[in-house]
Amino acid sequence: MTIQMAFRNFRGQGLRAVLNVTVTSLILIASIFALSLLNGFQAQSLKNLVSTDVGGGHYRVPGFDILTPSDWEDQTRELPGFFQNLPAHRKAEVLIQQGQLYPNRRLFPVQLRGIDMEQKLLDLPLDKLKNQPPTVEDTIPVILGRQMSRKSHLKVGDLVVLTWRDKLGAVDARDARVVDVVPLVNPRVDEGVVWLRLDHLRRITQRPREITWVVVDRYLGPVEGLEFLSVDYLMRDLLTLLKHDRRNTRILWIILLILAGISIFNTQYLNVFKRQKEIGTLMALGMPPGQVVRLFTLEGSLAALGAVLLAVLLGVPFFAWFQTVGFDVSHLSETGIPVREKIFLDFRLKEILWTTGITVAFMILVAWWPVRNIARLDPALALRGRAIT
Repeated sequence: MTIQMAFRNFRGQGLRAVLNVTVTSLILIASIFALSLLNGFQAQSLKNLVSTDVGGGHYRVPGFDILTPSDWEDQTRELPGFFQNLPAHRKAEVLIQQGQLYPNRRLFPVQLRGIDMEQKLLDLPLDKLKNQPPTVEDTIPVILGRQMSRKSHLKVGDLVVLTWRDKLGAVDARDARVVDVVPLVNPRVDEGVVWLRLDHLRRITQRPREITWVVVDRYLGPVEGLEFLSVDYLMRDLLTLLKHDRRNTRILWIILLILAGISIFNTQYLNVFKRQKEIGTLMALGMPPGQVVRLFTLEGSLAALGAVLLAVLLGVPFFAWFQTVGFDVSHLSETGIPVREKIFLDFRLKEILWTTGITVAFMILVAWWPVRNIARLDPALALRGRAIT
């Protein structure tokens, strides 16, 4: 009986009910979309970092800091024998040195990064280097990322002077030829980086068998002379950024939820004010005050339940369409975010249920709050429309 009365009264609200349901459903859809898009962005960016640079962690020379290039020359060591028996799909040897390019008579400081050509752990498009002979000729073959190529104004086939300092401290120089310009989704391995064969970089710097770090597929235990840096540590800057983005998304959701709650609160308060005579009549006919409160609360709660149904009807086709087109993030090419391809939604059932549950619970709360004092109304005054002034 109470449910039927509540549903009839809810329909009688007309446009107000439609607006409350529509606004709440759109807020619910927007919240799920924002969180799922952030999940997809996080999954793709972390995947790109792992596949191009981080792997399962790094065994690095202690004290090495990528932000202090003046110290790179002193932070190398010979490859420990522990890694010699590891297959190519479980390790990637990397040597980092400081260098300078001179494109068009300009000085361009760069990071010379040599990587083992036999490695299969990192997904890097360096096939043109693999085809080069292991011996160093008069011209050193190098590969640049697209961002590095654009900033240095170098393209495939260009010759440029490359200088570096060898292990003995002597400055040397040779011509370097750009054999390829490749798309790299991770700016860590693109901007300011010149890729060489590891054997070439070792030879020109007189550092046979030396490495700066070894990328591995997982933690292999302690190794003398090297410290292990975990995946979380190597990606801490990106994880912190994503954590802040998630917090900001939730703050925005809370703001939208409060705005929708205010709308329902106003509707409920107006209902109580305009329907005093109806409330007095129900009490005079013997309806307990608590049941009257439940009746009005149920009317307000129907907006939340209707919003969930409408969100399903509108959200499912919208999300299905979005998964076919994705979200273009090519505008991030100028940032340090390791994503260049399209982003797709990553739905997490627990997150959706929590968002929906909190939204419905909040709407029920704001539907009950304005009518909680109905039980205190004087039926005689309510019948005359003077219980609330």
